[in-house]
Amino acid sequence: MKKISPIRSLLLLALLLGGVACSSGSKEQKPDPVQLLLVEAQSLARLELATTKLRTTVVIDPKQDGFLGWKRLFGTRRTELELTSQASVSCDLSKLTESMIHSVNDTLVELTLPPLEVQRELEGVHRKVRREADPLRSSLTANEVNELLRQRKELIEETQERALIEARPQLFRAAERSARTRLAPLFAKLGLGMRVSLAPQDAAYLAPSDEVNPQ
Repeated sequence: MKKISPIRSLLLLALLLGGVACSSGSKEQKPDPVQLLLVEAQSLARLELATTKLRTTVVIDPKQDGFLGWKRLFGTRRTELELTSQASVSCDLSKLTESMIHSVNDTLVELTLPPLEVQRELEGVHRKVRREADPLRSSLTANEVNELLRQRKELIEETQERALIEARPQLFRAAERSARTRLAPLFAKLGLGMRVSLAPQDAAYLAPSDEVNPQ
């Protein structure tokens, strides 16, 4: 049997050790898909995901009906208005943390969105007259309408807030679908399967029949 020289043995050992080191180094340098997804998603920052119209009805009446209300013999100036405002839902992905991303397997990652943020537009509320004063009574002027709405501001705010509560399940469903659509290219870029879901406190607004199946 041919003997290996000491010098050659040292060279082989060095190559083996170098190969092990390179292999170990390559494993350490292999990018973590969760970390990549976290950084990429955080860079998207705030995303507006869905909007909806809030429609409420308010009835105003100055009740200027004269002494003992004799003018009511000719009807009232009671006016019915429809108020339309807008509410939007956004998600600040810069608040995403590593604990919100889980690897289900080598190719599937589950991401839970940060809490959704709901904003209701307070300016630019559109007004539409649905019912005017009776024909024999004068219609309300723009100044009268503005003043009566100002007097009922608190009640109107409560009414619009109730409308937002009623719209929230549908709004959150739309936001969840939108988030999946917006994030899909990012998952595809990283070669990952996708599951995106709402934060538990947001998902609680959805009835079981309203939940959207993960893609």
